[in-house]
Amino acid sequence: MIQRIQSLYLLLASIAASIMFAFPLAKFYGSSNFALYVYQIDFFDPNPSLQLSSMFLLPLMGVVILIIALSIITLVSFKNRRRQLMLTKINMASTLILLAGYFLGYMGILEKSVGSAPEYQFASFMPVLVFVFLFLANRGITKDEKLIRSMDRLR
Repeated sequence: MIQRIQSLYLLLASIAASIMFAFPLAKFYGSSNFALYVYQIDFFDPNPSLQLSSMFLLPLMGVVILIIALSIITLVSFKNRRRQLMLTKINMASTLILLAGYFLGYMGILEKSVGSAPEYQFASFMPVLVFVFLFLANRGITKDEKLIRSMDRLR
């Protein structure tokens, strides 16, 4: 049901993941000056020295969209707690993949290309917050499942 606390956590997880689209993830100042968003690279220079493919950010954007979609699907499938548990665990794994890919993959590639360390922005830390909300939702769903099982034993 929507009144359960894990529904609130799932809603907050989808909102936190959506915030990643509104704010830059990192800013780079070096041979090329730009801001990295989930969906684009916004260059500050009119003629940037760094040239990236338009498909460079597609995996990052895809994983963020997957996290948002899984959170919403999990939220509306409140009648099936086992499915909720499975979807929440898949979503937590997707969030860990996002964290690893972002901090180890994208930041490493861009740091080597630009030659300077990134200035991490507010949206860079949203996946950690998403993971915390998903963990709390998973814990709430597990508690509900245990409560229902104990009620079935009493019958």
